[in-house]
Amino acid sequence: MGKLTEISRVVVNKVGKKRTFLLLHEKYMNISEEENNFTKRVLESGIPTNDADIITYIETIHSIAKKKTTGFLKKHQVNYQQWRILKAIYLELAITPAKVSAATFTDSGTISRQLELLESKELVKREHSKQDRRVVNLKLTSKGEHIASDGIQYSEQLIHCVREEIGDDKTEEFHRALIGALKCSAFSSGK
Repeated sequence: MGKLTEISRVVVNKVGKKRTFLLLHEKYMNISEEENNFTKRVLESGIPTNDADIITYIETIHSIAKKKTTGFLKKHQVNYQQWRILKAIYLELAITPAKVSAATFTDSGTISRQLELLESKELVKREHSKQDRRVVNLKLTSKGEHIASDGIQYSEQLIHCVREEIGDDKTEEFHRALIGALKCSAFSSGK
């Protein structure tokens, strides 16, 4: 097994910390009993038995983080997908609808609908480019900037929890492994 499997073992095998993790996610989000039981089974299963387990762990982590972030964003009256759009614009990863679509891995039709909602909430403004009037640039309003920033700070708290659990060195190693997995996924031919 590769490096990602080894790092996953570090997270899963910290038996003394499992209860802390489970209590954290039960306390801070509306997680169903079924989801909680699934997470407990994943954590109690120990070392991954095959590569599919690693994908399951990544999917579970993503689902929990998304659910927590969605709960946090309710106070701002935006959903997770809308926040991802705000974040992409805020971090200057994208300034046009097409680039937002690419940065968030979301189809252009969905982006158009979400941008209309974000405009109606006065979180995003569309402006025509001065160089090329056919190009529409996106800008955040001050309210949009606040929500994007607040969500990013919340995400950083989730990452801080990971750092506390496995330490800075392992977090950096895990980060590098995830980048490697992302590169592999993004550039593989799918065969």
